[in-house]
Amino acid sequence: MIAPIVKSDEDFLPRAIEVLKRGGLVISPTTTNYNLICDATNAAAVSRIFAVKQRVKFGPLPVSLPHPAVAGRYVELPEWFNHAVLDDLLPGEISFVFKQKYPFPDQLTCGLHSVAISCTTHPIFRMLTQGIDGPIAATSANLSGQGNIFVPLAKAIEDIGHLVDLIIDAGPTAAELAGSGDRVNTIIDLTFDRPYLVRAGWVGLDKVKPYFPDLVTDTARYQQVLAQRVAERGERAA
Repeated sequence: MIAPIVKSDEDFLPRAIEVLKRGGLVISPTTTNYNLICDATNAAAVSRIFAVKQRVKFGPLPVSLPHPAVAGRYVELPEWFNHAVLDDLLPGEISFVFKQKYPFPDQLTCGLHSVAISCTTHPIFRMLTQGIDGPIAATSANLSGQGNIFVPLAKAIEDIGHLVDLIIDAGPTAAELAGSGDRVNTIIDLTFDRPYLVRAGWVGLDKVKPYFPDLVTDTARYQQVLAQRVAERGERAA
């Protein structure tokens, strides 16, 4: 049975916040895709996201914050980091990977002890993060293994609508209306010796590179250094 669907012009907020606070899963609109979201501090809810998406390969969940100013509660901001980046680029459809400070569930970080944080511009999603006054884990609202596809509401309902607790219907996303090919957040990893582009997306590199002139934009190189880190952690855990 499909979960209850509430339209964004209805009184959706109290109901959605109640679901999130009790560890439930919500399908929510964003600027790009519809997302599957939960309270990022709730280990059972995070585990359920992986189960619903049938996510078996490596794939940490990014976290959306209620305001850029609270980033220091959840991640370690390096001494060299220019804090103006957060003020200038957030809220925005961009995520930054930092070493974690808050003890998020291990499954959320896939054991890497780092986490991607963002603060969306989408009014509904921001109301949710501000409503629970905490971080929300978010990922595209579809089954894993389909590649970098666009996830409109209909696709989200088709794939996982029967496995969640509430669906917020805000109509087409901005990316869908614009016919944009940039259907995901841009992601920058700041946990290595140089900043790396993890994934290109909604926020163009022309807006990012002024803050990170030494940004490595070859995502294949990023996958290499990440794989090395994952392998090293696996060896230490063995």
